[in-house]
Amino acid sequence: MAKGSKTKRKRRTKGPSDKIRSLAAISLANKIGYLKLSDLGGDSRSVDAALDRMPKKNFRSGENVYPGGQKGPAAAVVRSGKVNIVRTAATGKDLPIKTVEAGTIFGDLPALGQSMFGAKAVAAESAKVSYISSGDFDKLAAASPSVAANIAKKLGERLVDAEKRHEQSAFQPVTARIATMLLEGAGSGNEVTGLTHQQIAERLGVYRETVTNAIAELKGDKLIKVGRKRLTVLDKNALRKLSTI
Repeated sequence: MAKGSKTKRKRRTKGPSDKIRSLAAISLANKIGYLKLSDLGGDSRSVDAALDRMPKKNFRSGENVYPGGQKGPAAAVVRSGKVNIVRTAATGKDLPIKTVEAGTIFGDLPALGQSMFGAKAVAAESAKVSYISSGDFDKLAAASPSVAANIAKKLGERLVDAEKRHEQSAFQPVTARIATMLLEGAGSGNEVTGLTHQQIAERLGVYRETVTNAIAELKGDKLIKVGRKRLTVLDKNALRKLSTI
């Protein structure tokens, strides 16, 4: 190396790149606010009546919805309006995660499988929100006994899916993970419709460019045929072998 020349070193104290932050936002969007009031099941009138007896508040657009000064673990239920889920970056800027509508449950309440992972909620428009504490959830379950069973079923299915995705992301290349997705999406048929490369990327938690390259490989090996928002499986056996760990 010539005298006086300088080698630029990548600074590791600048924090995650914008692309990494965008992937983290996509991951959070899948984890926060996935539970719906309809998932509780049971007698809807009893559930609504129980929620009406719990603390609730009306918010104007831009007002902080969660956390909202609750004592101990609590979940929030959007009764009307819309709420933005955001996470504040180290720079102080609020990064958008997702917008949730009436009927969505979010917050920090283990009994409901809910966590905010450091995110917060802000009213996107005029909204009414009810709050559920651990004790309130016990009352809700007592008002409609099937609620607890439905929650256990919902969380059980989600746990299995999360464990499966974790194993795939740890041990499978993206092409194999897409193969698994296509097999599930096609079912007994051969076509998967309505999925863009961006949507596949969001579900897998990877860059869109990575998905585009992986699909090109599958197409080049004549395992799939690519159309507009349509992927046709040409060789299911080959995809099954590819997706097996």
